[in-house]
Amino acid sequence: MCKCQKVNLYEVEYKMDGMTVVPTHKNCGFALDGKQADKFQKELVKSWGFEEEED
Repeated sequence: MCKCQKVNLYEVEYKMDGMTVVPTHKNCGFALDGKQADKFQKELVKSWGFEEEED
């Protein structure tokens, strides 16, 4: 898991892990942890211009 303090939207790439595609930090090469993945998803949805549904 990625232990980097701050992960920017532009520092994420996707890699195969078996049959699953996982978001990976370009600088350290490790998969994002749950908290980082949630933040990345929110930034990505926001950058695409979609409004996020609130529960």
